[in-house]
Amino acid sequence: MKTYAIGDVHGRADLLEALLSHIEENGPNGGGHRVIFLGDIIDRGPDSMKAMDMVVSELNQNPESRLILGNHEEFMLLFLDRPDKREIVFDHWMRNGGLAAAASYGLDVGGRYGRIEEAHESLLELLHRRQDHIEAMRQAASLINDGANVFVHAGLRPGVPLEQQTTKDLRTIRSGFLDNDFDFGAMVVHGHTVTSSGLPEICQNRIALDTGAGAGGCLSMMMVDDDGARTFFQSGSAREVVKVELSQRPDEH
Repeated sequence: MKTYAIGDVHGRADLLEALLSHIEENGPNGGGHRVIFLGDIIDRGPDSMKAMDMVVSELNQNPESRLILGNHEEFMLLFLDRPDKREIVFDHWMRNGGLAAAASYGLDVGGRYGRIEEAHESLLELLHRRQDHIEAMRQAASLINDGANVFVHAGLRPGVPLEQQTTKDLRTIRSGFLDNDFDFGAMVVHGHTVTSSGLPEICQNRIALDTGAGAGGCLSMMMVDDDGARTFFQSGSAREVVKVELSQRPDEH
């Protein structure tokens, strides 16, 4: 089975549509593939709701495909589930790209509210209309391990068994992971941290696929073939998907 891993979308539904169309047009006949979304489908870019529509559609059409929960999806779930911390979560979420997502779901972000609670209530009502999106997030994985690759949103804590990794590390880790050549026993495929090159980056123990789509960069995808061979693609426009030739980065440690 071919696996397609897609990095952080961040509301760039146009780029995601291009990659999914590429899979449909070039994937194996009769199925035999899965798509793994590495999380952060929403926030920052202009079309979070449309991007989630595409993810949900893929999950419904292909039971082998999976969504990994990113820290930005976690913001939305915390906003929905923690009324005791709603004001704090809302403020943090909006300041970290959530305003664009709220607007895409229909919230008037012009600030014409007499009370902040009115904005909360309006957004809650809008989000609850998309139970399919909420359910997909609730059912999302924290990591996926196929033996050769561990797919995760942010990364892993070195020296900690997979079953003991914390959700905080899985969704937010940088220091201690990005600067460490620890052998996890499998290649860690992750997003969360935008690569400095704007390209997917292959390191000794990890492959980074967040190439800054939500900040005007490209959206990247890795295809793992039946024999384990990896091929990389990027979409930088709604019409074009290009194959990217990469080599392993020199060891920096």
